[in-house]
Amino acid sequence: MSIYKRIGWLSRSRSYRSILSSLLLGLMVGCQDLKDIQQLDPLRGVVFKISYEPSPTTIQGLVVDAKTGTPLSVPVQVTIFGPDANRVVSYEGEAVSTFQSPKADLFLGLKGEVPSSSKPAELRIVVSATGYIRSSIYLFIDKARPEPFSIRLVKKTDPPAGVVLNQEGVETATTGVTKQAKIITTPTNASMTSRATVTIPANILLTDAKGQPVSGNLSAQMVAYSSQTELSLRAFPGGFTTRVTRDDEGNANVKGTFSPIGYLSIELTSASGQKVATLSQPVIATLEIAGQLKNPQTGQPLKLGDQLPVFSYNENTGEWTYEQHVPLTQAVTGLVVSIPVRHLSGYHLAFWTPSGNCVKGGQWVLSGKPEGKPIKWVLYNANQQYVSDGLSSENTITIPRLSSGTARLDLFSPDGKLVGSSMVSDACGSHTVSVTYPQNLIDLDISVTAYCENRTDIVVSPSVWVRYRKVGADIWQQSFLTAGQGKLVGLEPNTEYEAGVDYNGFNSVRINSGQTSGNQTIRIKLPDTISICQQ
Repeated sequence: MSIYKRIGWLSRSRSYRSILSSLLLGLMVGCQDLKDIQQLDPLRGVVFKISYEPSPTTIQGLVVDAKTGTPLSVPVQVTIFGPDANRVVSYEGEAVSTFQSPKADLFLGLKGEVPSSSKPAELRIVVSATGYIRSSIYLFIDKARPEPFSIRLVKKTDPPAGVVLNQEGVETATTGVTKQAKIITTPTNASMTSRATVTIPANILLTDAKGQPVSGNLSAQMVAYSSQTELSLRAFPGGFTTRVTRDDEGNANVKGTFSPIGYLSIELTSASGQKVATLSQPVIATLEIAGQLKNPQTGQPLKLGDQLPVFSYNENTGEWTYEQHVPLTQAVTGLVVSIPVRHLSGYHLAFWTPSGNCVKGGQWVLSGKPEGKPIKWVLYNANQQYVSDGLSSENTITIPRLSSGTARLDLFSPDGKLVGSSMVSDACGSHTVSVTYPQNLIDLDISVTAYCENRTDIVVSPSVWVRYRKVGADIWQQSFLTAGQGKLVGLEPNTEYEAGVDYNGFNSVRINSGQTSGNQTIRIKLPDTISICQQ
């Protein structure tokens, strides 16, 4: 039942209550004192059962730690941009563009026309949390029940493999001019062997976004992301499939895919929180480049003299903009690029492929997978870099907005075992991959019920995604429940599972897949502020 039908039904129920009360009053007036009769509630003990979803299109997401993959334990600030941002509603059905999620989960709806592959909705969601590096995701929503998304935030004190940070101090005069030169270099380790260095000269003026000087002892933070470590790639700010305000061919507002070479961000902040936005003259950021990386446009290893595109990233809005090309030069340590930095932000060295180069994307037909059973897929490009992943119960996996060229698709069963792999010379077009799927997996009925914390006469059956996994395993599966009813599919027999819904925290139950009776219901507590609990 849509929120609009639900409101109308509740309004009618109040009318029915009034009519029923009047009828009972007329029938009983000769038997009891009128004062006593007026205290009767003919609907006492009646429970209103409501099938509920905030809109025709349901969007669920989770903000997780980039290293551990677990939901953040601190509140997350969320801001929504993009062409369809004005269509977003909260679970309560209220229009929303910015809010705080106490438990790092996002439960949203999209009012109006249901999106499709020919007319997808687009959202750019920016998230931040205390102690973490801000990031974002660009969503292309092409159906009413898109799979839940996740945004991985890097914890400054405990980053994942392939992400390194360095913090230094930079002193400026009261005029905002740097007092002396400063060189900041990121450390190296086993997962990040390339260095990033920025040289800040003396006597340059640092100003904020309003043009005001930033003075005092500033905290300088530089972060570098490896383009060869999977955890780092999964945490790349903004992701790889997105829309840019301007690309390297001068086109405006173009959607497509990045093939990453390197990423670094520079941030200067005063003790009062004032951030440097612009510099009176460019500073130079130098980034070492792994020699084994290939140019996706030529298929050949990167070499001296190659020109690499540089895109800047606005961490506040999640927007990408092409800045310039820079050449690969030779240094003692190997190939490097030097980027003139005129404003402080994230900088992405990456080749850009507009989605028009691969109009229909890639389709992989899965041969040997039982119909309706779940499978996890992970896509890698010609550099064996992580590109994207997902879960599907379909027997054809369609991945839109791809970069053309060599790609590998790996397929995993619910227990995390590799059950198929496909290496193709061009990701665009149709492909077939054989799957060796486990034969003994079973399905189990499950339900979700939501109740109001302030009353007991309303029970809600929401349409939601449930995530579940074998107890102790790392891989989560997902299943969509309509009006609170559905199945967990692809379970090992007689095995303990945990299943739950992310709404104000993870509302979960433990279930044995051999269980054939008893309570297999996930319960969600709704706050008394939600409109459905105020009827």
